[in-house]
Amino acid sequence: MAPSASVAKKKKKTKKRATKPRASDADAEPKRRRSTAQSMAERQREISVSEFFTKNRHLLGFDSPLKALLTAIKEAVDNSLDACEEAGILPEIWVAIEPTEEGRYRMVVEDNGPGVVREQIGKIFGKLLYGSKFHKLSQSRGQQGIGISAAGMYGQLTTGKPVRIISRTGPRKKAHQFELTIDT
Repeated sequence: MAPSASVAKKKKKTKKRATKPRASDADAEPKRRRSTAQSMAERQREISVSEFFTKNRHLLGFDSPLKALLTAIKEAVDNSLDACEEAGILPEIWVAIEPTEEGRYRMVVEDNGPGVVREQIGKIFGKLLYGSKFHKLSQSRGQQGIGISAAGMYGQLTTGKPVRIISRTGPRKKAHQFELTIDT
C-alpha cells in the first residue's frame, strides 16, 4: 500500500461551524428572571469585622505568624512616631518581644509620646477604620486607621486573650490600664 492510500482511509475530523445568530434571537428578551429590590435585599447580608479580617488578613500583613508579629511591631512603632511627631517630641521608643509559650509572643511597645486620652483608647485600639489622618493629603506613615486595631484583633483571634494598653497623658498624670476585648 502506498503512503497516500493509508492517509485516504482515515476519517477526516471536521469542526462544526458556529451558526450565526438570527436577527430574531438578538431581539428576543433574555429568559432569565429579573431581580426586584426586595429579592436583592433578602440576599444581602452583613459580615462582622472579624469575619472580614479573617478572610482578608493576607491583605493587611497578617498572613503568617512571623509576618503578623513584624506587622504589629511596625504598626505600634509607627503610631509612636506619629504621636511624637505631632506633639513635637523627640521620640524614645522601647520594643520588647517576649516568648510566652510555644509559638506565642508578647509584644510591648513603650514611648515618651503624649499618650492617649482615656476616652479614645477603645476607639483607637478596638475599632478598625478609626484615625486622625483621614483629612490630611500629605504622605505619611499609615493613614487607613487599620493598623494597631488589626494587630490587636489578630492577637485576640489567635490567643483568645485581650489586648492590654497602659497610657499616661503627662509625666505627673496617673496612668490608665485597659484590657480590651474586641467584639468578634
